[in-house]
Amino acid sequence: MGIPGGFGSTLIGGLISAMLYGIATLQTYVYYMHYSDDASAIRVLVTVVWILSTLHFSFMCHFLYYYLVTNYGIPTSLLYMVWSLPVRIPKSLTGVDMTIFPC
Repeated sequence: MGIPGGFGSTLIGGLISAMLYGIATLQTYVYYMHYSDDASAIRVLVTVVWILSTLHFSFMCHFLYYYLVTNYGIPTSLLYMVWSLPVRIPKSLTGVDMTIFPC
């Protein structure tokens, strides 16, 4: 049983997302190391955006694992939407990400 066509590109997108999440985490770390004198509101904003990115990445990993590992070869699993997919979509649509706040 093969994987439906859309999942290959979804996996590649997930891998690219993992790379960008790592860069965003490094960017957050560098920010806290070099800009410790910034206002508390900005530091809290950076923390909140990083937490949202972490949650988004975690939900994306769950979504990929659910369809590509746990339910591999079970075509009826495609009839259901795993809970992590609708949870991560609103964050994707907002465009709030670490790229808005470059260090």
